[in-house]
Amino acid sequence: MFRIGDFSRIARVSCRLLRYYDELGLLKPTLVDPASGYRSYSAAQLPRLNRILVMKELGLSLEQIARVIDAQASAAELRAMLELRRADAEQALAAESERLRQIEARIAQIDADDAMDDVVIRDEPARGVLTLRTVLPSFAAAGGLIRRLLEQVPRRVPRLGSLLAIAHAGEFEPDRLDVEFGFALDAPFAGEVRLADGSVLRPRELPRVAHMAACVRVGTPDQAHAVTARIGRYVEANGYRLAGPSREVFLQPPQLEHMERSVVEMQFPVEREPA
Repeated sequence: MFRIGDFSRIARVSCRLLRYYDELGLLKPTLVDPASGYRSYSAAQLPRLNRILVMKELGLSLEQIARVIDAQASAAELRAMLELRRADAEQALAAESERLRQIEARIAQIDADDAMDDVVIRDEPARGVLTLRTVLPSFAAAGGLIRRLLEQVPRRVPRLGSLLAIAHAGEFEPDRLDVEFGFALDAPFAGEVRLADGSVLRPRELPRVAHMAACVRVGTPDQAHAVTARIGRYVEANGYRLAGPSREVFLQPPQLEHMERSVVEMQFPVEREPA
């Protein structure tokens, strides 16, 4: 039997918390001295205390814990609950890491030189492409589609050119990406390609663009704003306006495990502002 202070040292919780759990009826002392009021606890109470602490870490309120603690959840059930909580924590950590990357990219944009001489305007000829158009809920989903395309298409179509994407949405919506994905064709191709999920890529001609504003970025899509901002400044400074869906062309095949190394030319069709 342990006095409350010694039990707190064994259990690694404060006496204040033990007294609070006593008041709530979650963890009653094994013995209370009627004369002094001193509380005593048994080592046999440690498993119950640990279950209370686990449920608290899982986000249950003390009232909820009070309702379920005597249901005697097994160690396997508690482990499963903790693994679920761990998955939630990992997802939250990944979200915060993504937020940090975006903040760092914005800082880099602020610190970057405002020079625009790496933006070019050129005549982009018509070209044959093999594509599918879809609406995706996130850039992560777009990455998954790119993976499927690279895994399933090249072995079925001869002489494929660069991987490309065409953004059809009239405004930027990161949770609703209206995008056409596929490949440039280095040779005529008249068939269709059906992916394992039932999606179909079909050939078509991508029309000529007389004035295409282009600039190269290196990195993941969440860093693209630095390049699109540079193109925007160039377009405005030189009397142009946007005139159609933008394109992204991978200048080298992406490495699926290292998308941060991607080299992509971002392209915006433009036309002269009316006088």
